[in-house]
Amino acid sequence: MQISELASRAGVSAHAIRHYESLGLIAARRRPSGYREFDENVIRELRFIVMSRQCGFSLKRIAEVLPAYRSNALTPAQMIAMLEDRIAEIDAEIAKRRALRKHLVSHIDWFRERQQRAAKPGFPRAPSLRGKGAGPSGGKRRQP
Repeated sequence: MQISELASRAGVSAHAIRHYESLGLIAARRRPSGYREFDENVIRELRFIVMSRQCGFSLKRIAEVLPAYRSNALTPAQMIAMLEDRIAEIDAEIAKRRALRKHLVSHIDWFRERQQRAAKPGFPRAPSLRGKGAGPSGGKRRQP
């Protein structure tokens, strides 16, 4: 089948198909006219690639697993293990993002506190912190 039919049947753009072919994930024969000719089994492979991408797997990781999938050697237990590993990666990313968010909130609080102090009438302005005070992270400020 030609690329347009494959794209339609697999629910993938022709651009993505060309990209996956250029990476060696899928293969096509060439007609004498130069047009790509895809086998029926490529639909199954493309669906696996799309599902894997939707789960956040890299193309490199998909390329490692695809031969086992093609040969029906990829077991449900292996797929479950891969998905559980992906969940662990996502959980680690979430924890990292939460820590970053907490850090950013502490910076905002620190700046708001100083802004409120400076805005109070009759409140003496703080002496210059250049080289003397600590910033919201507790470390010394760097001098320009």
